[in-house]
Amino acid sequence: MAPHPTGPASPAVAVALLRRLASSLVSDPRTVLGGFAALKVDGVPHDVLVLHSGLLLLADQKRSGSDVKRLNGLVAAVGVEELIRQHRFLPFEEVTHSRVHKRTPLRVELDLLGGGTLTLAAGWTTPLLTKDSDRLLCDLLTELPATRPMPADGAEQAARAWAEDAMVLDGVANVTANEVPHDLLVLDIGLVLIADPGPFEVGEARLARLVARMPVYEIVGRYWLVRYEDVVDARIVKTLPLRAELELYDGLRLTIAERMVSQSLTRDGRAVFVDALRSVGAVTP
Repeated sequence: MAPHPTGPASPAVAVALLRRLASSLVSDPRTVLGGFAALKVDGVPHDVLVLHSGLLLLADQKRSGSDVKRLNGLVAAVGVEELIRQHRFLPFEEVTHSRVHKRTPLRVELDLLGGGTLTLAAGWTTPLLTKDSDRLLCDLLTELPATRPMPADGAEQAARAWAEDAMVLDGVANVTANEVPHDLLVLDIGLVLIADPGPFEVGEARLARLVARMPVYEIVGRYWLVRYEDVVDARIVKTLPLRAELELYDGLRLTIAERMVSQSLTRDGRAVFVDALRSVGAVTP
């Protein structure tokens, strides 16, 4: 695929992103992004370092004084590479699925290659290496699907969206599609549904981060695109909270519903979604 811009966003979305997002990408996979002292890993206390490439699980650490100073001192004295050799390192590429049950205190369940699982659980007083360590880990786990190879059929969809110069118009977080939680992006070519979106309270930031970091054609290739041209019938069943029913050419019936309190990419997200539904024939009751 030839080089291409990351995919345009509508002016409203672009302004919103500039206001909200200030993200820096870490290129060195050994960089320590955050960490926890005495985090329970499958019920057993560990020190855990969050790296760009995975989790470093340090068992049987002697604890005295300030846990944050001790962890910083350990990294400075031993070095990340040596700690990886001495302890268990879990690359994110070995995590097949993640479920963030709680953000505060953190409780996460990971499915691993080979069928294993791993549970991470913090307490209310679990020391953090940085004040944002728990949020950062949740964000990394939420974004894991975007780091995996794109499926072949997704690559075809991405190529078509690239050729169409597809644009993000807006988005609504924390909707359901056939009663399954999703985030929703409204494009000029269709609706993108993003499964396993993550915690409700960070939906707006999650959508903004996705649109800022990933080209539109890649979003199309990695997630479920419902093209407007594939919709044969559409109805807005309820306006507050919004509930719409779509029927597609392949016979699939899709119900998309928002919560009573919704979060959107911009303040116009809900209105843009309604306009998209009207463009395929839906009428407001």
